Amino acid sequence: MKRRAFIFTLDAILSVFLALVIITGIIGIEAQTRNVYSTYMRSSDKYLAEDTLTMLKTVPLSDIVPQEKLSEWISSGVLNTTLVNPRMSPLEITATYWSLDAKYPDLELRKKAGEILSFILSTALTGYDYELIISTNDSSNVYNYEKPYIIKRGSNYNLTPDVMPATLILSGYEYNRTPRGYMARAYLSKLKAKETTYTYMGDYIATAHYNTGPIKIKYIVPTSQFPSDARITGVKWLLEGAWTYSDYSLRINDKYITCGNWDNGRWNNVHLNEELEDTNDNNYNTCNLVEEVQNRVDQRTNTTFTVLVDHDRNSGEDGAQHIIITYRTSQASTFTYPHKFHFADIYANDSLYIEKYVFAPGNISDLRIHIEGENIETVTARFRVFNHLSNQITLSRSGNMFTADNATIASAIHSTGYTYKDISGSFFTIIFDITRASSHSELHLDGTKSYVYVDYTPFVYSSLYSIDFRKPLDDYTARNRKSGDFYREVTWQWNIPEKGTPIYVRYQLPWLHDAGTVCTQRVRILSKDEETWITLYDAPNYNDFIDVFARWGYTVTTRDYQGRVVKDAIHPGLNEFDLTFGNCYGVDPSHALGEVLFLLDAYAPYEDIKPQLLQGYPEVKAYNLTYRYKVGSTVRESSVIIGDKAAVYNGDYMNLTAAELKPEDYAVDDAVIRLFHKLGGDGWNNPILVELSDTRIDFASLGGIPSSTSPIVVTLRVWRENP
Repeated sequence: MKRRAFIFTLDAILSVFLALVIITGIIGIEAQTRNVYSTYMRSSDKYLAEDTLTMLKTVPLSDIVPQEKLSEWISSGVLNTTLVNPRMSPLEITATYWSLDAKYPDLELRKKAGEILSFILSTALTGYDYELIISTNDSSNVYNYEKPYIIKRGSNYNLTPDVMPATLILSGYEYNRTPRGYMARAYLSKLKAKETTYTYMGDYIATAHYNTGPIKIKYIVPTSQFPSDARITGVKWLLEGAWTYSDYSLRINDKYITCGNWDNGRWNNVHLNEELEDTNDNNYNTCNLVEEVQNRVDQRTNTTFTVLVDHDRNSGEDGAQHIIITYRTSQASTFTYPHKFHFADIYANDSLYIEKYVFAPGNISDLRIHIEGENIETVTARFRVFNHLSNQITLSRSGNMFTADNATIASAIHSTGYTYKDISGSFFTIIFDITRASSHSELHLDGTKSYVYVDYTPFVYSSLYSIDFRKPLDDYTARNRKSGDFYREVTWQWNIPEKGTPIYVRYQLPWLHDAGTVCTQRVRILSKDEETWITLYDAPNYNDFIDVFARWGYTVTTRDYQGRVVKDAIHPGLNEFDLTFGNCYGVDPSHALGEVLFLLDAYAPYEDIKPQLLQGYPEVKAYNLTYRYKVGSTVRESSVIIGDKAAVYNGDYMNLTAAELKPEDYAVDDAVIRLFHKLGGDGWNNPILVELSDTRIDFASLGGIPSSTSPIVVTLRVWRENP
């Protein structure tokens, strides 16, 4: 058999090689074309994802979606205008819904966000599948990178090799927290009325010798202590002679009083003490104290309460006498820190012995004495701090004027072993001996020109929106009777509102002492924890026995029996003041005068961010709010406008009670409740301490405030359908 074979010539070999080169080139070109096309498609998809996410972040929804669709969404609740608005971008709306999804599960916010995005992305991403992922740095968050917040129905990125992500960071969103909302502040433009008191604590004033005839003491109540709109609602006047069984005759504004058996200036004998009280301004003839004080307040002139006292020993009053005037006013601030402590106006046919009690609620820096009068020969003074008596000083004389400067007084105080620092915020006593120059005429101490001046820095300052309250302390428990109305153990108790700012507490005490004897004197206060007691004074074990226990006062910061600083001595909540004496001593709580001064702040600043401004907004722009307030022990209801009165006139308001306010959801409601707390209650179950009728609570609001600075990461993944 013959074998056959191909014989490749050079031409044939070249031809085969050329064909192979051409085929290889064609295959290479096609492969390269495929790679270039694939890279192009990936880049195009990535740009599409980034552009779409940017559009979702920056373009308002109202510029993307037709108005008809917006109206449909608003009507159906897909676009919840309480939480979002059409001028927000789709991504802001989605992030808001994400933030609040757990807070309001019944609103199905995730579903609504999906409906909004699906409508937009079905056009923007035609032919693509997608998913939106919201993640945070909180690993416990239910929305993380592996679980999309929104995904196109039926899509699954695991089935495609090419998924293009676009990512950005949004600030101001936090899961389960309102991302933006409103803040409001509330404040009073004025008050309808508050009820407060003015108290006048009398000094010990008596003739220096026995059987020198009656003394005339005129207590001057300055009209400057009352606002011009003050309405006097009550007057109490306690008489207590320097000696028991003193004879009295009374005047007010140089007129006879008409109260009970005191009419026509008749003289009456007072055993221990006697109290006159007038709470009726309708019948001048029954008792004219209220009417006379009111007349002088209206005329802007001073009121004078005058006693003529006669006794065959020393004629005068013993330092327990006082006047309490209760009044109502719309003026928020009625208290000013006193610096001049005036004397009573006194006429006597004898020299005078006076114990003047001074209480300055601040750090004392300067003390001066200024006395003027007629027929005065000399004036000397000693200072008593607790039971320590200073060296005597003689006031310098210039004509009818007698003075002592700060250096002289500071030296005298120092001689007691104490300093200005020790007497700041507590009572001290100045004992005056004022001698009559001529026995042929009356001595006159001019109370309008005579005073002790104290310069001090208050421990507590009031603000522009402060409302001051001075309340008598008459709730007490007395134990271990000594004699008559005098007890060896007495505890006073009172409450200060939670948001109250205490200034001071002071007491004027009728006392009874078995002369020449020494026994226990203990002063205690209840601490802020309302469980433990703090001892302020303990005689005779640690402190000196006090012969004349006629006054006690203290401020927010005071000192205990060993001189240690006590903070929050007066505090919001329950306060108690306790006196315990041994057998030789007692006080009369039924005729004592206790007084607490505290401030309430009529301003609630911006605070927490709330989802909404006020109930019914924007149709509702104001509230007509019914609230409860307390006058004395009586609870009453009234109403007050919250917001602009014009809204009420236009009918754009809502009637509410304080119990219907919703501070968790509405910024104005929150501000009003916070203001009520500062006014001593909540306006309903716990009535506030002031009447607000005929006034207005103004509010100022800020909207669109971010509630968080926390960042969230938003990722949009896109891939082609059926690749």
